[in-house]
Amino acid sequence: MRRLNERLGMAHTFIHDRYGSKDAFWRAVMGSAVGHVRDEVEAALDGEQPGDDLAWLTASERALHQAAARRPRLARVVDYEAARNSSRLTFLHTLMGPLDDAVRPVVERLVRAGTLRDVPWYLFYFAIIKPLAIYSQAPLARLFGRPDDADDHTLLSAVALNGLLT
Repeated sequence: MRRLNERLGMAHTFIHDRYGSKDAFWRAVMGSAVGHVRDEVEAALDGEQPGDDLAWLTASERALHQAAARRPRLARVVDYEAARNSSRLTFLHTLMGPLDDAVRPVVERLVRAGTLRDVPWYLFYFAIIKPLAIYSQAPLARLFGRPDDADDHTLLSAVALNGLLT
């Protein structure tokens, strides 16, 4: 925190004085970062018709993948925290709650309509989210031949969702 304060040109206690602790600072940063992703996904869905569940789900997944492609560091933090049972993980899960609340009923309707496979919710989540590792693990993706300027989020989101279609 001291180095960050120095880089910001602030007094060495600025962040601690403003947030009270490193954990409170971390939560504020993550809340803001996840909020930006949520805002991007919501903005991308403005033109989608509420009655077309598959189009809405496809657009929301594509927007999420695009947002992750623009924020590989956020994906790395989520990857790191997701491997640890901690209060930070619980906090991140809470931040994801509104997206979960919006997507789950759409998925349930698509399952009832026979459009999506009836898979447990956790499996659906990881089928859609885990491909985002291509952005947070850029050095590994590069070793497999992915160029740094690849614009493949639309293809990746289609591949991930198409595996869940009946």
